Formats: sequence, structure tokens, C-alpha cells
Amino acid sequence: MRFLDRIGSAFLGLLQYLFMLIALFYLSIKVVWTNRDLGQRDFLRQVFLQIYFTGVQAAGPVATLALGVGAFAIVAGIGGFGALSGAENLGRMITIVVFREVAPLLTGGVVIVRSVTAISAEIGVMRVQREIEAIEAMGLSPIRQLITPRIFGGVISVFGLNILFDTVALFGGFLVAQFLVSIPASVFFRSVFSAVTQADIIGLTVKVLVGGAGMFLIACYHGMAVGRSSTEVPVAVSKASLNALVFLVVLYGAVSAATIMYSGMGTMMGGMF
Repeated sequence: MRFLDRIGSAFLGLLQYLFMLIALFYLSIKVVWTNRDLGQRDFLRQVFLQIYFTGVQAAGPVATLALGVGAFAIVAGIGGFGALSGAENLGRMITIVVFREVAPLLTGGVVIVRSVTAISAEIGVMRVQREIEAIEAMGLSPIRQLITPRIFGGVISVFGLNILFDTVALFGGFLVAQFLVSIPASVFFRSVFSAVTQADIIGLTVKVLVGGAGMFLIACYHGMAVGRSSTEVPVAVSKASLNALVFLVVLYGAVSAATIMYSGMGTMMGGMF
């Protein structure tokens, strides 16, 4: 019975946690409209600052990872399928490995290490030092001032970082691979772009938008959950980074499974008609 009690308690805790995240996301979107008369200059400034900290400053590490992943995937693919005989298989493998799976996962990992931890720590310290209460005393909404700009700027940054990763992995990886193997550019790029399906684009879009919003929402929630003690800040940072990582893995796994099922159904329907 104790075992069942623990399972039930954990399940109810998970439901409560998800409910709080959804409620916080709703309030962060609602406050943009309800407080629209306060002016948008400071709000946009916060959004651009978040884009700079999350997107611009992370461009270098993401591009480096993309270059290595792209070169490895291309060389491994050519070695496995051959430069010319397996062009279609090579293009499909590059699409699955780089575009569908590796790009959003590694980009999300970089964002978690750099931004999710920083945001949860920053907001947590503000809670301890009662700066959030000072914002409320000035008649401002802490959600509009702290949470909404980070979610908006974070999603835009994650979207841009994924585009950067895909571009560098494809073109930079191809150039690096030319030093090891030889494959015509026309054959390679035609095989890659022809392998990209509508399901791949939809799946990547869902991963970027939902995953980006979820990561920053989790970071803000755990930062706001800090109490009066400074010792709660590192605990909040640890929970935020771990929960964000679990969220990404579960989300990306579900989207990838749905993409595979959608592609399989499309292939079956195409074979029937």
C-alpha cells in the first residue's frame, strides 16, 4: 500500500506541476494584452536582451557543435552508403540524424546549460532579495516584466539557433567532408533536400516552439518558487535544468514517434494509390 501511495502521490504531484506551468504560461500570454497600455518599449528591450543572451552569445558553441556533427554524419553516411550509389539513403540519413533529431536536442542542451540555469538563478536571487515585491509595489506585473519577455525571447532564440545549427551542419559539414571523401555537391544537396518531407518540417517546428517555450517556462517557474532563503536558489537551478532536460527528451521522443508514424502512413497511402 505504501508503494501505491507513493505512486499516487508522485502522479498527483506531476499533475499539479503541469497545471502550474500551464497556468503560468496562460498568465504570461494574457498579461501582454491586459497591460498593453503600459507601453512596449521596456518590454521589447527585455525581449531583445534575452535574444542576445540566449541566441547571439550561444551562436559560437552551437555552430561548433553543428560543424562537428555535420561532418561526422556526412562522412559516416558516405562511408556506409557510398558517394553516388546510395545518394537517396545518404540524404535521408542526414535529414533524420541532423535535422530531425540532433539539431533540436543539442541546441536545447546548450540552451539549458546557458540560459535555463541562469534565468532560474536570476529570478531566484530576486525573490530572496525581495526585488519582485518591489516591482509589485511600483504597480508593475512581475510576470510581464520578468517571465513573458524571457519566454518570447527564448523561443525566438531557440528558433534561430536551430536554423544556424542546420545550416552549419549541412554546408560546413559538407565542406569539411570534402577533405576526406569526394562527392559532387549537386548530388549531395539534391539528395538531402529531396529527403526532407512535410512531416520533418512540422515535427521540427513543434520541437522548436513547444520545446523552447517549455524550457524557459520551467526556468521561470522554479525561479519564482524560491522562498526567502538563499540556499533554495541552487536547488531551484538544479530542478529547473533537470526538469527542462526531461521535458525535452519526452517531447522530442513523442514528436519523433509521431513523425515516423505519419511518414509510414503517408508511404502506405502512397503505395495504395
